[in-house]
Amino acid sequence: MKHIKTAKQLTFTYFSIVAFAIIAFHFSMFTSMIENIEMIYAENRMLKDRNTAVSLLNGTQQKHVAVPPFSDVYVGKENLPMWVELNPSMTNDKPYELDEGPDTMLEVFSMRSEVTLNGELKDIYVIHYDEIYEISEEQMFETQSTQLILSLLLLIVSLWVVMRISDRLTKPLAQLSKSLGEKTPANLSAIELPEGAATREIRHLVDRLNSYQDQIKDLIERERAFNRYASHELRTPLMVMKGATTLLGKSDSKVFLERQRVRMVQACQEMEDYITTLLSLTRDEDLDAIASRVVQSSEYESIRQTHLGYLLDKSVAVDFIETGKVVTKLPIPTLHILVGNLIKNAMACTEEGHVNILVADNEIAIVDTGCGLSGKPGGESYGLGLMIVRDICAKYHCSFSLADNVGQVGCTAKVVFPTTS
Repeated sequence: MKHIKTAKQLTFTYFSIVAFAIIAFHFSMFTSMIENIEMIYAENRMLKDRNTAVSLLNGTQQKHVAVPPFSDVYVGKENLPMWVELNPSMTNDKPYELDEGPDTMLEVFSMRSEVTLNGELKDIYVIHYDEIYEISEEQMFETQSTQLILSLLLLIVSLWVVMRISDRLTKPLAQLSKSLGEKTPANLSAIELPEGAATREIRHLVDRLNSYQDQIKDLIERERAFNRYASHELRTPLMVMKGATTLLGKSDSKVFLERQRVRMVQACQEMEDYITTLLSLTRDEDLDAIASRVVQSSEYESIRQTHLGYLLDKSVAVDFIETGKVVTKLPIPTLHILVGNLIKNAMACTEEGHVNILVADNEIAIVDTGCGLSGKPGGESYGLGLMIVRDICAKYHCSFSLADNVGQVGCTAKVVFPTTS
């Protein structure tokens, strides 16, 4: 497995590469500058000494003349000293550093010029050596060495500072990684902010991780709720279907058989609606992409007729009163489960009287004359049906309330739907 470096190791590696590149560039630039200065100085000095030599050689037959303090001028290549090795590609009036021969280790420059001496065109060679410049060059290198040492010290201090900053920045990440590694899959508690997390990015990362963890918790809770709801709510229609199947073999009456068939059809439809609704509660949906619809009166009547069988010989009247329209994004099966659960809970708590389905603009209320909330051990006594109602309302941004009727018996369950544009 390939070894993965830590952030501190990467910081040290990259900083070392950059520091080495800076030092190498600085040293090469200084060396190039020294050479350029030396070449410019030699060229200007040799051109001046060449002109002086021409004035000294004119009117004489000399083949060599010294131009104090640093140059010698020779007429013709044949008169050059034996140790001089000229650059074979040299051009006129340009200085060239002599190749190091066996007799000299000095930085000597040569220049060839074509001049007129005593009326004749001749080549003269200027040989230049400045001992003072050599000493100055050594002094410049010494100065540069001192500056280089100071630069290295500065880079070492900078590296220490960078490593400290890197440690300050990466330590919270290391602590966060360790904390996450120690957590068990079942531990979905909030992630604590690492000690010393001074940057906004670390805080934002922890917030996003906690947000993501909350989404996982919600997903797990929805899955658990699905199992809980399914096992509870699907039991009733299954029992209806089982009972109807048993009764089918006890009578040949067409009316009896038709009644059992209707019960089975209603139970199948109720199971299908529950499964569709519970599955929709376990997944995320883009509500903005869902088209709104107007709930028809026939839907309320269908829900009322379906749940009349739950009265079981009770003297309870179930009426539907519509004074407005509801515009919603709830699918038809989900709306049936929502209203049906409220009706079933109202019927379960009402021994006699009435259960009214009141429909106003973007509002549905189920009003009963039952025992009210005080007659049961709290609102949760209304069963898992109300928990499904709350989950549906939470998903589709509806407002749900359950309260005792003011001045009379029973209670009212109300769902207010959000207005749609």
